[in-house]
Amino acid sequence: MGAWSSGPFDNDDAVDFLMALENVPSWETVRAIFDAVLSHGDYVELPDGARAYAAAALVTVATGNSDISAQDIYMTLDAMGPPPEGLVTVAKRALRQITRGDSEIRELFLDSGSYNNWLDTVAAVDAALNP
Repeated sequence: MGAWSSGPFDNDDAVDFLMALENVPSWETVRAIFDAVLSHGDYVELPDGARAYAAAALVTVATGNSDISAQDIYMTLDAMGPPPEGLVTVAKRALRQITRGDSEIRELFLDSGSYNNWLDTVAAVDAALNP
């Protein structure tokens, strides 16, 4: 059984994403995660949804608009520099896709009984994307 909680960095897929980003710090990697979620026509699988949630939270930390605990990623963010123009908009669209669209992460939280808690944390990330 892997790590699983409602926070954006509190699952194995998010941790794997952050570790990969630490090895190759790049906003292109973050953008590719959002693009993967947005390109799903029918259904967003759990790994893509969890990574998109973490990537959106990462953008909020990088822009200084978040109080999400991200102590282990500041060196990576420093290496990446500021997020490129337009990334916040794409992050918001990806969050909308995993919370309102047909997505496995949404289904799992609905089934777990902690959907409202998860939705609150996603809403906080979304709000932090609005400086």
